[in-house]
Amino acid sequence: MKTAQELYDEIIASDELKKAFAEAMKAGKLEDFLKAQDCDIAEEEIKEFIEAKAAEDAPIDLSEDELKHVAGGSTIHSETCYCTDNTCGCSDTCIRDCC
Repeated sequence: MKTAQELYDEIIASDELKKAFAEAMKAGKLEDFLKAQDCDIAEEEIKEFIEAKAAEDAPIDLSEDELKHVAGGSTIHSETCYCTDNTCGCSDTCIRDCC
């Protein structure tokens, strides 16, 4: 018998199983689908498992302050460079290095 995780992994890896799972959900035949996939889990258990997996995979919203500290990111400023008197859109690194 397959575990919920094993079945989930198979469904994610197969477009055919994704389609069959979705059709079983829509038709109210999830129990039949689970049996056909050799998975002895109650319908509610698999629904809860999949909801939990979806929550794990949900995008994380970051605040503006957190986004400023993301590796590889930069903040664009439009400030006057005190060394050159130029006003342009410079990255914070450019301004620090110049001034």
